[in-house]
Amino acid sequence: MGVLGKDLFDIDRPRTHVKVQFGQSAYWVEYDPTSHSYGEVLTELLNYDATQYELTLSILEQAIEEKNVQAAPQAFMAAVRNLSSLPYFRLFLSDLRQLNERSVDNFVVGEARAAFEEYIFSDGQRDAAYMREQANAVRFIQERYSWFLTEAFQRTAFEKKKGQRKVPLAQQIYENCLDAFLSGVSLGKSPEVDAPQVNIQYAVLEIDGEHHELVEKLYFDRLEDFIYVELMRGLQRGFVPKRCANCGRWFLQMPGASYNYCDRLAPNSEESKTCREVGSTKSFRAKVLNNKIWAVHQRAYKKYFARTKKGTMSKTDFLSWETESERLRDKALAEYGRAKTEDEKTAIAERLREELNRQ
Repeated sequence: MGVLGKDLFDIDRPRTHVKVQFGQSAYWVEYDPTSHSYGEVLTELLNYDATQYELTLSILEQAIEEKNVQAAPQAFMAAVRNLSSLPYFRLFLSDLRQLNERSVDNFVVGEARAAFEEYIFSDGQRDAAYMREQANAVRFIQERYSWFLTEAFQRTAFEKKKGQRKVPLAQQIYENCLDAFLSGVSLGKSPEVDAPQVNIQYAVLEIDGEHHELVEKLYFDRLEDFIYVELMRGLQRGFVPKRCANCGRWFLQMPGASYNYCDRLAPNSEESKTCREVGSTKSFRAKVLNNKIWAVHQRAYKKYFARTKKGTMSKTDFLSWETESERLRDKALAEYGRAKTEDEKTAIAERLREELNRQ
């Protein structure tokens, strides 16, 4: 039973000294060949509801304090199962998660049950304390990193418009006076969350038997240290967690993209549309309402599109008109943006209306 207790259930052991190999656009945890995008775990943690995890820990802590031999074994396995399902921990504690899916009554019986109980009321207290530390770490990450990401990108539009220059992530952080939080005391006020001191080694990683990549190999003992490196390396490469402007949940934006909304199903959407589809519609409606050029173009578009439905205009003619209408619209938008008076803007919109309705 010593093997069952010390080597199987003792989660605070060298296996939490986790090896992560960082590549150019992805990273690998331990010996799992599955690649992960930068910012993936942080995004999961920002959306993670720790309520159930903390409730399970409370039940375990109470059972240990009361030395409840009936409740403690099941509570301990439930807590370990929840820990091994946490973002980050699920990447390297999958064996514990699979093991603890079994009922303790069917798994630990006889003398093994007595030894297991003894372990819980001795070394198990240390494991419970370790699991409580992870709950605190999750709360800290959610509070500080949510604040940092919100502040870092608050002044720049998330959704890059056509022709708009995308501001580099580093510049956005600098202009919002947050660069001091990237080193020294990392995203917090306590010296206990100082930026991790990590040693780097290099290795050649075989990706799929044919391709290889030069990777940086780091080891992590704390969740906070891993998250710090994952985010900063991700920002260097254009990976950034963002909060959806529609549903409020966090999503991971990939390099080269610029979105304000996630691609999950939108809440309360009767047509099963994604937040991005709903947000795009809202943005377009607002654009039409607030700009005379867009309003004129949309009225003309609806008129000619209706003709194709009635059969009084061919699809070929409509597509030709649509292409020309977009050229005239973009030209008018540029002039509209330079106009200094409302009379000038009205004249530009009226000229566009006449040009779009000549057919």
